[in-house]
Amino acid sequence: MWKLEEVSIVQDDLSTELKDRLLIDLVRSSTNLTEEDIRLLLEVSHALPAISNLENGDTYINVLTQSGKSMVIAQYRYPYSDLYKRNIIGGIVEKADEPAVYRALEYGISGRGLIGIIDEGRVVVRHTVSPIYNDKQRVIGTLTYEYPNDRSSDTEPIRLRNKTEGKSVFIRGEIDKVAGYMQDSLLIFDKNNICIFANEKAEKLYYGIGYQESIVGQEYKDLQLFEYNQKDIVKGCGAIKNDVKIGDYFFEESISIIWEDGAYEGTAVILQDKTRIRQMEDEIAYRIASINEIHHRVKNNLQTIISLVGLEAAQTKNEEVKAFSKTIISRICSISVTYDLLAHTGTDYVNLKTMLIRVVDSSLESSNACGCKVRANVGGDDLELTASVASTVALIVNELVQNSLKYAFDRCAEGTIWMRIEKGEEYSWITVRDDGCGFDHKIEKKIGSGLGLKLVDSLVKSSLKGEISVISSDQGTATRFSFRNVTKK
Repeated sequence: MWKLEEVSIVQDDLSTELKDRLLIDLVRSSTNLTEEDIRLLLEVSHALPAISNLENGDTYINVLTQSGKSMVIAQYRYPYSDLYKRNIIGGIVEKADEPAVYRALEYGISGRGLIGIIDEGRVVVRHTVSPIYNDKQRVIGTLTYEYPNDRSSDTEPIRLRNKTEGKSVFIRGEIDKVAGYMQDSLLIFDKNNICIFANEKAEKLYYGIGYQESIVGQEYKDLQLFEYNQKDIVKGCGAIKNDVKIGDYFFEESISIIWEDGAYEGTAVILQDKTRIRQMEDEIAYRIASINEIHHRVKNNLQTIISLVGLEAAQTKNEEVKAFSKTIISRICSISVTYDLLAHTGTDYVNLKTMLIRVVDSSLESSNACGCKVRANVGGDDLELTASVASTVALIVNELVQNSLKYAFDRCAEGTIWMRIEKGEEYSWITVRDDGCGFDHKIEKKIGSGLGLKLVDSLVKSSLKGEISVISSDQGTATRFSFRNVTKK
């Protein structure tokens, strides 16, 4: 049994048998993986040289230990790269340095061309990570290849450096093992445009669209999913990408040239299945349209209620009823503003500053303010609120503005109402302040003495889970209330 502290002294010239022993001992001592899982990891480890030579980068296999850490259990140091300059088998990779590896180990999410930090923060690299699944579709490890951060995997041509008597060759058996674990379809064509390799994903894809026999041996022109000619591909030198629809499935097709010593040797085609992503995009678009329609209907219903209350008020000669109707209409209007904004944005979030401007403008338009010319000023931090919080805040602010318009400017020719938004980490605050005549401080101590203030106090404490304070003097009145932040998803 290998001891972890002895791993660092292991040399690169170990035989395949000893490397296998090391992998088995590391996995057995650090994970709960089964013997069948270990066998699969061994198969992938034997293919690391082929992957390195295909991709021009160092390759690794990582597993998740019982303590939740990512550990390297196999490594191939590519002669023209060799980023670490040493053996790192048995080494622990921190999540902050290589989040893509942890993402693949924990959630089965692959990544291509992502940034990573290695060698204790001394080297920045790019790497491509793919989860390794067992027959029960459980992630048992990750396959990673890394390369310096001075080139892009999406634009760098593929080069093959496996040499047999001076000629480049495909190692069919080794590539077949690795490609079997790929989540994408892979096809490789020689310089005569004949398909010489297709992984299982590719075979299943083409079988599903009517190819009854193996696609290996067929010409590129009979397999291409988008109209390209060889001159376009060779001229591109890097990768040509295109979105392709096959039946109900969507793919991103990447076509890359295979070069060797400046000579064209063939073409590699990768088809990434984007069907689920496209389905999710369509689902999101449908939900946005549904939400937009709901908000629009709510806004229309509120407008209908406003019209009905207004008609009833117009039919009565009772001034108290008219005043009450006006108050009700003002409150409904403040809520309607929220849903009008939601209907236009198509989301479930409202910009607070925009909403407050609309609320105060609506209040000013509907108020006589005893002939006083009242200005409004809204400032402070930008904040996005959910529909439920936004409608409650709108109702509170409308009530405070109405109070100022009714009582603050009785003997004034002009006045100003200020609103300021302060964003905090857990709670945020809104201050509504006027420069009116103020009110008796005894009222300040019992804020619930009036129906409007009682409504404000109840909404802040019960609905928003916040606090409220009122300060009044002959220089004006300032009301400050808080509400818990809801993180935008």
